[in-house]
Amino acid sequence: MKNNKALMTIFLIVFIDLLGFGIILPLLPYIGEKYGANPLVIGFLTASYSFFQFVASPILGKLSDRYGRKKILIISQLGSAFGYVLLGVAGSLPLLFLSRIIDGITGGNISIAQAYIRAKGMGLIGAAFGLGFIFGPAIGGALSKFGYIYPALFATVISLISVIMTAFFLKETVNVKKTIHSKDEKLALFEFKKFINFYPINLYILIFFVLNLAFSLFQGNFALWAERALGLGPTHNGLLFSYMGILIVITQLKILPVMIKKYKEKMLLKIGVILLAVGLFSLVGVNSILFLYITFIFIALGNGLVNPAIQALASENVKPEEYGGVLGILQSAGSLGRIIGPIVGGELFFVLGKSSPFIASSVVVFGAAVIVFLMKA
Repeated sequence: MKNNKALMTIFLIVFIDLLGFGIILPLLPYIGEKYGANPLVIGFLTASYSFFQFVASPILGKLSDRYGRKKILIISQLGSAFGYVLLGVAGSLPLLFLSRIIDGITGGNISIAQAYIRAKGMGLIGAAFGLGFIFGPAIGGALSKFGYIYPALFATVISLISVIMTAFFLKETVNVKKTIHSKDEKLALFEFKKFINFYPINLYILIFFVLNLAFSLFQGNFALWAERALGLGPTHNGLLFSYMGILIVITQLKILPVMIKKYKEKMLLKIGVILLAVGLFSLVGVNSILFLYITFIFIALGNGLVNPAIQALASENVKPEEYGGVLGILQSAGSLGRIIGPIVGGELFFVLGKSSPFIASSVVVFGAAVIVFLMKA
């Protein structure tokens, strides 16, 4: 019973964290434009969160091992709340960047929450991710009608709720001995070098990087494109992100289990990359909202298939005790893709036009598809 209570608490904490993130993400380009940011600068603004999260996540993990997960989780949640407050009251572009940097630094708290439950509750964590990303954009889009400060303040309030839940319902973890950290760092470096030189893991890492790069090319510039191509504002943009979240959850909960029974993971990956490439390329020709909703089906199906397929394929090619290591490297590769994608997409948008990031993302995914189809069985 106690374990179920802790599991449900973690579920709610992750859901609330992702709800706050989902509220802000679709609105960020509009807020950036308000302070005079062009598409390239907005690309850097979007990437700043991912970059500082990438840098800070392993540091937060080590601190949580040393000083206790509950303490670091609360500190990181308070940091996110402060970042949201700063975003709401920011009166300039530098302050807007600072708000995203602070939120990025403290945004590694999901991995700390996962450490509480290990593999046992990862399905619930996945559900919390999906639900947070479904409801967040819709709430953010609706509140943006009254001004951008209101979505930010709402995200602040729910972040503070997660702090209260952590403080009252989670127990502190037992500290890990300080002497093991240098050994852990050497082991992590050794694992990285080993997997990078190990076929087919190295290609799966490359594919995961490329697919996250392509998806962030699309995601980071979508709001600006929708505004210029179809005249859509923050409210409709939030609904579109929620629609995408619903489609991805349906794919992973309903469609994926059926397809796994019929096809091997390698075939699922092939189907996924083709669907994703077709969806992204179709965006170039979108001239109506109905067509846009149809292209999102292809993108969501593709994205919902490729991520679990790559993780499953990677796990099949390593020993069980190495799964955590290769999964961590995959996530790092994905983070790098999400850092580079918005910056490159912003530059393409600024120099070559509004549809160029979608062309680039579809070309990148087609490149990944070539690698997948040429790989030995």
